[in-house]
Amino acid sequence: MKKVLIIMVVALAAISAGAQTVQEHETHIKNQEELMENKKDSIKDLDSQIKVLKQRVDSLNKEEKKVKEQISALEKLKKGHENDIKVAEKTRKSHFASRDNLVFSTGVASVLLAPYNKMDVEDALKHFDGMETKEVLKKKELVQNYGKYTKNLREFLEKQKIVLAGEGWAVQDPKSETYKKFMKGLKGTNYWKIYDASTRNPSIPYLDNVMEQVMQQATNGLSNSRRFDEIINMLYSNDY
Repeated sequence: MKKVLIIMVVALAAISAGAQTVQEHETHIKNQEELMENKKDSIKDLDSQIKVLKQRVDSLNKEEKKVKEQISALEKLKKGHENDIKVAEKTRKSHFASRDNLVFSTGVASVLLAPYNKMDVEDALKHFDGMETKEVLKKKELVQNYGKYTKNLREFLEKQKIVLAGEGWAVQDPKSETYKKFMKGLKGTNYWKIYDASTRNPSIPYLDNVMEQVMQQATNGLSNSRRFDEIINMLYSNDY
């Protein structure tokens, strides 16, 4: 739950911190792309001039020194354009990263803080169109698989509920076969690997919270039927 609250605070901060808007980032991106294209056109023109001058060197030895000076000046100008392109590309990339992260924060993040909803997920996936930032695009798979992760975890818990009810909801010691099978099955669910690495990699905050509550029940011996039902109900949706 603490992780969810932190992410919500970060998301809200990103929206209210006075940062540039998506439109402003996209304007910067367009400007940098136009600058880069202009510089590339200039480089093509300079290459043509250099080529002509180099041909003159071969045919007009008496003007060799003068022509070489002209070539040197043009090559220096060309290098300046190439450096300008590098700077523009870096600036463009920076704005794209800010733009993509802002779009994710305002259009996608809230979907992963709430229970799975098919319509919300489909709308959120549209926000990834046109993105370039790898760190943000990594999160697209989480959104795409949110429904599958939810359904798989719910079905696992429902099967375990039958097993635990058959044992009268007795407290399960970590050494018991029931407990061991429960943990083995939990670690075999589709979402477990993502939850297990959630401190290092992107994850779904809502499912992280559910997993934490499941782990708490395991720590308490898997004996609270009412709480077990409450957790299962957190995973219900009619939108699969």
